[in-house]
Amino acid sequence: MEEQPLLTMTKSRTIDKQPELSPESSHLLETLSGLCSFHSSEDLASFLFTKMFRNLVGDGEPWVVFEIGIYQDHTKTVEAISVHDGITIADSSMSGCIPGHISITKNEPDCADILRNWHECVMNG
Repeated sequence: MEEQPLLTMTKSRTIDKQPELSPESSHLLETLSGLCSFHSSEDLASFLFTKMFRNLVGDGEPWVVFEIGIYQDHTKTVEAISVHDGITIADSSMSGCIPGHISITKNEPDCADILRNWHECVMNG
């Protein structure tokens, strides 16, 4: 039996004018407009810090918001917004599972920890 994914990610909305994208970035954005799934918080954090994802979101002002959800319960979500040198994870549902409802992470291990803690908290809350 194949293991069920843990987290999902999809493009939520644009918050600013979309910059000119390379063909690779356009394809990635198209893929992320559907529901992508990840088997662990480490998998998702790793993806968020890839060169491919960073090329898509750029290093200017944020222009796109992604929604990260729990595979087993799509009503439990946080928002991921790429900032200059990291990722902002915002708990717009105010679940209390992210201190202060917002966290800015600048590296993959911290991002994985935040996602793991959030997942465990909302699933056990």
